Amino acid sequence: MTDKELLNLIKNSAEQTNTPDSLMPKQISKQLYHKKSPRSFGHFSFGQAASAAAVLVLCCILTSILWNTKRFQPDSLALSDTEKIADAAEPVSPSESASITDSKQDAGTLYTVAESYDQIYDVLEESVQSARSAMRKSSDLNFLSESAAEDSAESAAGSTADAAAAKDSFSKTNLQTENVDESDFVKTDGRYIYTAGEREIKITDTMDGPLKSASVIRPDINASDSVLELYVDDGLLLLIVQKYDSSLETAYVESEETADENYIQANDVTVVYMYDIANPLEPKLTGTLEQDGNYNTSRKIGDILYLFTDKGALPSFENLAKENQIPTINGEKIPSDHVYLPKEGGASSLIITSVDIRRPEEIIDEVMIVNEHANVYVGSDSLYLYHYDFRPNDILTQIAKFSIENGQINAVNAAAVKGEIYDTFAIHEYQNTLRVLTTDTENGESSNNLFLFDENMNLTGTLSSIAIGEQIYAARFFENTAYFITYRNTDPLFAVDLTDLSNPTLLGELEISGFSDYLHFWENDKLLGIGYETDPDTGRQKGVKLVMFDISNPTELKTIDSLVLDNYYYTSACYDYKSVLADSSQNLIGFSAHFDPPKDGCYVGYNVYSFEENHFVKKLSEPLDIPSDTVRGIYIGNHFYIASPTQITSFNMDHEFKKGSTLVLSNY
Repeated sequence: MTDKELLNLIKNSAEQTNTPDSLMPKQISKQLYHKKSPRSFGHFSFGQAASAAAVLVLCCILTSILWNTKRFQPDSLALSDTEKIADAAEPVSPSESASITDSKQDAGTLYTVAESYDQIYDVLEESVQSARSAMRKSSDLNFLSESAAEDSAESAAGSTADAAAAKDSFSKTNLQTENVDESDFVKTDGRYIYTAGEREIKITDTMDGPLKSASVIRPDINASDSVLELYVDDGLLLLIVQKYDSSLETAYVESEETADENYIQANDVTVVYMYDIANPLEPKLTGTLEQDGNYNTSRKIGDILYLFTDKGALPSFENLAKENQIPTINGEKIPSDHVYLPKEGGASSLIITSVDIRRPEEIIDEVMIVNEHANVYVGSDSLYLYHYDFRPNDILTQIAKFSIENGQINAVNAAAVKGEIYDTFAIHEYQNTLRVLTTDTENGESSNNLFLFDENMNLTGTLSSIAIGEQIYAARFFENTAYFITYRNTDPLFAVDLTDLSNPTLLGELEISGFSDYLHFWENDKLLGIGYETDPDTGRQKGVKLVMFDISNPTELKTIDSLVLDNYYYTSACYDYKSVLADSSQNLIGFSAHFDPPKDGCYVGYNVYSFEENHFVKKLSEPLDIPSDTVRGIYIGNHFYIASPTQITSFNMDHEFKKGSTLVLSNY
């Protein structure tokens, strides 16, 4: 079975079942190819990915049985149009949603605050038992004897604001939301470069000559633990580590006919180590945050860190201590009145903790949200959890809003919209209001929708049935204007005026060949796109493509310049916004891509372009013998650096990117 045949088999199988979003084929391929942990330093193994694909596909089928029986209730089909769906959640008054209190409030009817631990145990037990029953009923499944994989066209996009970068002489991590910091495996403070290896942090000094090692941070971790990512901010370094603890436990059974059951209790814990790096030569540990669950993501707003972890419900045994189902933060159980239960059962939980990084011993707030799976979007004022509700003839996106003022996490309300959010940046908060772009399918044909919500998640305006037969590949919101790319065989760029929240208006449309998966505002009147060129007749991909749009007049969108790199067939820029450096203040566009065919024995090249006199100008093309998703391009002053957990190489931008020193960090 070929790579393409396997992925087609995955897709066809999933189309015949109704499956949670986390197990949809596009999510499988996205995770296999484009969301690899930064600790994976070796070359990509298709065999390993294929094995994972086979397991995930089997999970799709088993899980869908549970979803079909629990989700498709008659009352869930009462909503027939977009307006009713978006208004489905119970409203919350402005006075209630704006208050900060220790008392948690419901997220409409989507998530409600638990009344007791016993209620939480009942919900988790019901979900686990239902899943086990579904698996027993499906025990005769014999699916997939071979495995392989193929590249996916799943898109993601992102950038940080150039205005912030212009104030500093060094680059920052590309962000989803301006002023909402994100972790990464490479950071710089303007002199030192910090890189996360599998078990340590290397600190490299870039000043006074060739690159040189300054110090190493080695946290106290076990053989099974892994360093993930880090933050660096004003003399502090936050290091995120995944720990895996296991022990042999016994579930005691009172029946004389049944022996006690022994089982391995596995407990995944995410730990944040906080270091004082006022002197990077002598980092000092100042505190830790230990939270149950696998690392999902994190955000840092000012001095407040928000940590998100996922934890599945434990296997059900008759006399297993129920309290083990409740996650702990720094060894303390989450209070029952800080737990949100879903309208329908969920066998896993999202745990969110807020902490002041200057006082790491003090937890500001903590919540546990029971669900099947939720995506996370964090705006400047609120965080949003969204997941997909797969119905017989429709797909809804359920969205819950939580305020995060001063680190206090409290539900505001919830709503549902038709369709799926296909792009990372298709959901966006602006001045405490929410904008959402979705792709929906009706009668076998796709179309796209825009939904606008006020601060209480009440629907204020919609724009429906945009670009029939196409789907959203990339999106970007700037103040009161939305820009998004759709694609079938050509690449239309749309601009929508959002000034009137009750009446969004389509302003302009521009159609070119190929498609952009990544959009980034450039200066005040341009929009950069990175994606692929395609044949407009056949859709065949012809190389990586850069395009610069003129958006000075949204009613008359124009293409200023485009450039096709036909020696590359894939770029991580389309799937990982953190991998892109796009800074108009420094006139730098940096990204890695895969050669086709390999060049000088290397499969990956790092590229730097500038935009001069309305044209893309190549500044650097450096072959690399490392995976593309473990590479970051950064600048400090007049020097550019290609950095990874294995090595760092410098280039002098004042001398046409002349190659300088290379410091080898490890031999993974």
